[in-house]
Amino acid sequence: MLKNISKIVLSTALMVGYASVAQAEMSREDYAIKFRRGGYTVLGWYYGPLYRMAKGEMPYDKALFLRNADYLAVLSKLPKDGFIPGSGAGETKAKPEIWSKSDKFKEANDRLENESARLAELAKTGDLDAIKVQFGKVQKSCKACHDDFKNKAD
Repeated sequence: MLKNISKIVLSTALMVGYASVAQAEMSREDYAIKFRRGGYTVLGWYYGPLYRMAKGEMPYDKALFLRNADYLAVLSKLPKDGFIPGSGAGETKAKPEIWSKSDKFKEANDRLENESARLAELAKTGDLDAIKVQFGKVQKSCKACHDDFKNKAD
């Protein structure tokens, strides 16, 4: 498992390294937006199969679920670092409440991290009923943050 997490960290470091070249040509705020959007894109990549398995839209694969849940637990910690002061303008769906209600935003992020970590722990058991309940909690934490802190698409 540590080997898989090391792969995530290495991949993320490489993405950041390559992106740092692009950063030289954009503002720190624009780079923060790019960073967090990229983080959520990667998070979504691993979330998708978890969602489909939990909803019965694809067959449950314990190894795949465990791997993706472990990745989700790590990746859920990353995007929040991209919500720096001044990065609420530009090409972003971030609501101003992220900064004006930063304590509430932090609580929402902490909830996602905690629920994702709990999902990763439960995934080890293979208890699909318990996993589905916990996945619902992860999903609820995502939705709550989107509802409160993300502008809807045009």
